[in-house]
Parts: sequence; C-alpha cells; structure tokens
Amino acid sequence: MIRILIVGGGTGGLSTANHLAMNLRKEIKENSVKIILLNKEKRHYYQPGFLEIPFNLMRENETYRDLSRLSVNGIELISENAIKIDLDGKFVQTENQKISFDYIVIATGVDYDYERIPGLKDGTENFYDLENSIKLKQKLNSFKGGTVFVGVSSLPYKCAPAPLETVFLLNDLFRKKHIRDRVKIIYSYPIGGVFPNKGVSDFAMKLFEQKGIESRINSVMKSVDPSKKEITFENGDRISYDLAITVPPHVGAKVIRDSAIGNVDGWINVDKFTLEISGKENAFAIGDATALQVSKAGSVADAQAIVVAERIGHKIRGMEPEAL
Repeated sequence: MIRILIVGGGTGGLSTANHLAMNLRKEIKENSVKIILLNKEKRHYYQPGFLEIPFNLMRENETYRDLSRLSVNGIELISENAIKIDLDGKFVQTENQKISFDYIVIATGVDYDYERIPGLKDGTENFYDLENSIKLKQKLNSFKGGTVFVGVSSLPYKCAPAPLETVFLLNDLFRKKHIRDRVKIIYSYPIGGVFPNKGVSDFAMKLFEQKGIESRINSVMKSVDPSKKEITFENGDRISYDLAITVPPHVGAKVIRDSAIGNVDGWINVDKFTLEISGKENAFAIGDATALQVSKAGSVADAQAIVVAERIGHKIRGMEPEAL
C-alpha cells in the first residue's frame, strides 16, 4: 500500500487531502493507497475569520469545522503533534508514534516568534489565532478613545492585506460608535510604503490622508514597554498608545526548524514550479511553509495543493507529472 502523509491541517493540508482523495478515489477504494492527515488540532480553522471576529463580522463558531468529516472521503486523521520529520528515512515522529510514508506533503504553516521583540506578547494584541481574536474583540468593545497603533513587525507575514484591512475596519468601527474624533490611528510598516505593492501602497496612502490616519514607513519595531504602553523603533522613534495591534514576527513551524529541513527562519526551499522539496524525492511543501517569494495566503496554498495532488496522482499511476 502506498502511504501519502500530509502534515498540517490548515488550508493547504486540507485542500491537498481532499484533492488527493478525489484524484485517487479508485485506488483508495481498492486499498492500494492510503491518505493520512497529521494535524495536532481536531479542527480546521478558517483563519481569515480571526480578523472578522473583533469587528463582529463573524461568530467564533463559524471559524472552524471538525476534521473528522474527512473520513467520508477515506482520509485517515491522526490528531497528534509532529515533532520530527525525517525525509531520508521517510517517517514522521509524533509524541506517540512513528508514521512512515511513501509521499509527504508538508503544510505546517507558520509559528510566531514573539521573543524577537521584547514586550510584544504582553504589550500588544493580535488576531492570529482564535484566542487572541476574542481578546481583541473584548478590548475593542470597551475602548472609549485614545491612540490605536497598528504595526507590522517584519516580512513575510500571512495575508499581506490584513493589517491595512484592520486600519480601515477600525476607522469604520469608531465612526459607527461616534468616537472617531476621539481616536488617533497610527499605522507602521517596516519597508518604504504601507504595503509591499507600490500601487496598492500609493492608493492606501491617499485613503489614509482622507480618513485622518497617520503612517510611519520604514519603521521597524525594536521593543514594547507594556507598563508605559510605549513602542520603540530601531531608528530611535517612540510611539505611546492606548491599544496596540501588531503582526508578530513569523517563522517556519517548530517541527521544520527542529528537523533542519528549512532555512534559518524555518522556511522550506522548493522548486517554484513543482513544489518538490529541493534534493528530496516524493517530498513536497506548500503554502506558508515554503520559502517561495509569493503571498502567504490561503488562496495560494489552495492553488498549490491542486498542483501537488495532480503530480502525486500521476506518479502513483506511472504517468509523467504535468501539473505546474
């Protein structure tokens, strides 16, 4: 039996599992192929919803689904944490067992390196998981006025437009609550613009001017003082705040760093056309886990999942892979 192991149950992992199940329906039914999804969570989270919860645009229970549904498509779910991936030995070690594979798709997403900026975790809010999203909602519900800071710590990060969306959602929220005149909104970005794409950045800057939103570009956060509610930047500037919402530094997943299969920040080098891991056979990485210079977004991971599923399907059937 050919064993296909998918590590990670985010958009990329779930999409890969489902596309493989559709492509290899016959082989799964004949028990010649087994698809295994290894994910520490028993739920799949719709991560864009984490930004919507604080603004009452989505309810908490609308952001997740139970992964046990995958069994309908013949996919086996193992809800355990991967602690080591051995691409040469073709196995993944969890806290409870060793899982062997013939093909592997790594879709482990990102981790957040709060320690890179002292005080960031205790002094600021974010919307990058359900717990923090709910906490931010509570903070906004009780906010009566003052300075709100929205800042991106470093690149790359998930969903490039999210910080800008946050700024405009805040502007609308405070306007609807009739307190916009009592709120100063400051937005900082670590490069020379408010967005990586110049066209988008220029357009957003015009909106900032129209809506009275301040921007600080080329501003790299150095530290946060939770007691003083003050952010210090590497250029020496300081900003005092009443509420700070930040994008924490992103790194590759711990299991990737611990397994030494990524670069210094834990991103995996892959072929940009095939998504095969450099120098490894029948091993792929997709989505946020890769070092590719593309947006870390669910739509990208979903498109990559189609390519990988098609290529694995072709290989298993003895065909020349064509999907790029």
